[in-house]
Amino acid sequence: MRRNQLLFSLLLPALLLGMGRGFTIPVLPIIAKEEFGAGVALATFVVIAPMVGSVIATVPTGYLIDRVGRRKILIASPLVTALSSFLVFRATSYSEFLGYMTIAGIAQQMWQMSRLAVIADTGPQNQRGRQITSMSGVQRAGTLAGPFVGGIVGELFGLRVPFILFGLAALVATVPTYLLIKETSPTVLARRRGSTAKAEVDTSWSKLLTRPVLVLFASQFFANTARGGAQGNGGPYFIFAVFAYGVGPATLGSISLVAGVVGIPIMFASGQIMDRRGRKWTIVPAAILLGSGLLVMIVTAGLELPFMLFAGTFVWINMAISMMAGSMQTLGSDIAPAEARGKFFGVNRLIAEGGSLANPASFSLVTALVTGAAGFAAAFSIMAGGAFISASLVGFLVKETLHKEIATRP
Repeated sequence: MRRNQLLFSLLLPALLLGMGRGFTIPVLPIIAKEEFGAGVALATFVVIAPMVGSVIATVPTGYLIDRVGRRKILIASPLVTALSSFLVFRATSYSEFLGYMTIAGIAQQMWQMSRLAVIADTGPQNQRGRQITSMSGVQRAGTLAGPFVGGIVGELFGLRVPFILFGLAALVATVPTYLLIKETSPTVLARRRGSTAKAEVDTSWSKLLTRPVLVLFASQFFANTARGGAQGNGGPYFIFAVFAYGVGPATLGSISLVAGVVGIPIMFASGQIMDRRGRKWTIVPAAILLGSGLLVMIVTAGLELPFMLFAGTFVWINMAISMMAGSMQTLGSDIAPAEARGKFFGVNRLIAEGGSLANPASFSLVTALVTGAAGFAAAFSIMAGGAFISASLVGFLVKETLHKEIATRP
């Protein structure tokens, strides 16, 4: 019962927040282009801004979830998300719009890190992969289904209206968390018990920065450089589609829905594979599949091939991202020390979000320097390189973290 309550209090908010974020995905590049007159490079800042917020939030959130507790951050983050969404709806300038999107990124990082810490606190290792991918899968299901609704709403009622829906979904997401979630932080629980005992484990960075941790950080960075723009199922891909093919929000929402229908079952299956065979069994094939899809995207952009090939390749890339979803987090949760999970996740997420930010940032920079089809192709080449580097690092330098005796236990 306790575990079911915990999962429900995380899964339902994940679905609501994912769906709310999905509402806004197909309208973001069109708002930048039509309301503010942004070109390709400046339009990419609607993707960059929340990622900057995510980077800013990583280390402070890691400190807070250890000191203040997981529960308070889990409750606060959807409230901040709702506030930022309502402010975006009223923004009158592009800089103001981007500022509120940055706040949304801060709130998203707070939610992601605190929920990951709760799962790491409570989940046994041989179920951790399924729990994290279930969480990611539910949120991604909402994120992938949301654009279909958001695209239609944006076309019929106005491009800003999906942000109102996002804000309302975020407010509802606070309810099950407030009613059901209990504090799981070992530090906070010990303080409540009046314990003054010091942890026996040395959690200084001189002890934490082992070779596996350094390789994990590097592979996480390159993996997110490759997939960062598609984590919300849009990013540079939708900006490319808007400027190269002139498509509207309903079309973008439709291909996002197809990607979701195909990708969600893959995500849940990957959790099963991680807990039965090991973490590397999903990370390495997914990274290779992602890199291969990006190679096709390079050709599609460079040769200005038809939109349907772009749509099919976009679904392919999202299949790979669905397969990889939650795998790096699971690997990190295996390595993170219980006494310093917030500290560890703070730096880990800082590096991960740095990679995610490098994805649209490089896209913006390259398309600003090289115009037209060649610029798009060059930008996608950087993402492809990140995917293949990540596959090599994990494949050759990371030891499996799932213990075989746990993996084979019935």
